[in-house]
Amino acid sequence: MKKSLIALAALAATASFAQSSVTLSGVADFATATVSGSQLNVKGTSITQNLGQSATSVINIIAVEDLGGGMKATVKYGLDPRGLATDAGALGRDELFVGIEGAFGNIRLGSPNSIGVTTYLSAAALGTGVGSGYGAIVADYANIRYSRSARYDSPSFNGFTVSALYAPGNDQPVTSGAPAQLIANGRQVTELGVSYANGPLTVAYANVAQAAQTNGTAAVKTSSNILAASYKMGNTTLTAGWNDGDALASTTTALKSEGYRIGVRQDIGAIALMASYAEQKTNLVKETVTGLRADYNLSKTAAVYLGYEDWDNTKATASSTVNSGTRKVTSLGLRKSF
Repeated sequence: MKKSLIALAALAATASFAQSSVTLSGVADFATATVSGSQLNVKGTSITQNLGQSATSVINIIAVEDLGGGMKATVKYGLDPRGLATDAGALGRDELFVGIEGAFGNIRLGSPNSIGVTTYLSAAALGTGVGSGYGAIVADYANIRYSRSARYDSPSFNGFTVSALYAPGNDQPVTSGAPAQLIANGRQVTELGVSYANGPLTVAYANVAQAAQTNGTAAVKTSSNILAASYKMGNTTLTAGWNDGDALASTTTALKSEGYRIGVRQDIGAIALMASYAEQKTNLVKETVTGLRADYNLSKTAAVYLGYEDWDNTKATASSTVNSGTRKVTSLGLRKSF
């Protein structure tokens, strides 16, 4: 009887495990980058994961459980290994959420990627890498993610998907003896989006709205719009993007911010050639980023590449910051996904 119960328990565990899966995936990208220009940052040549690379390095742990009836429970824990390649030696956090999906759509709680960033990435010829402007100017109108947020994406209806994200924020000051729920958590944010993907055409739109902030330096509410599109013609892909509204960094007075970007990708056998130009303007700043990259695919998961970036950040005011001026980056790197 005892052996029968043990066998039954083992069978049940096996059946349960068969309905769940855990996968490990990611990207490792290192580049030898040479930096020059007038910006007051590090110049010279180095091997790095933070500058000149073609993609963002990440380690993803994803667990999916089949709940039956077409429903699934999901967990994603993204680890950022870039700090391990520096003297700091830290392992950071990337995307992290728990979710549930089914015929109703996909709900994620935690810190999923923002709708603003996924809208940008839907039409980014150079992705998040060198020459894309992702690290230089995209933060002007889109946050990557929010530490405490909820995101919903609908099922696709004839190619259309609607999305909504809400981060409740909490700009209450932290004082001695304050309850844990008053720990500062930034500004309240609402993001809404709609996208269309069908055949060669992809179009996405997002609105990012931040509530006013009262803790610390007062900041007015802001709203920005992001539009992106891509069209694939055989081995050629054309991309374009536009944004308008307020800069996310606005404080007591909203800074108007507008910009555009265009890009192209040409695939020739194992070679991919990419070019991009982005321009962003506020009341105080005009920035442009020109990028070029050539990938040679060694396999489906490995590639060597040559990248170039020209970032021109011209300040209209007399004040100077670390990022004012120009920066040129030339890089040679190796990327491996798994």
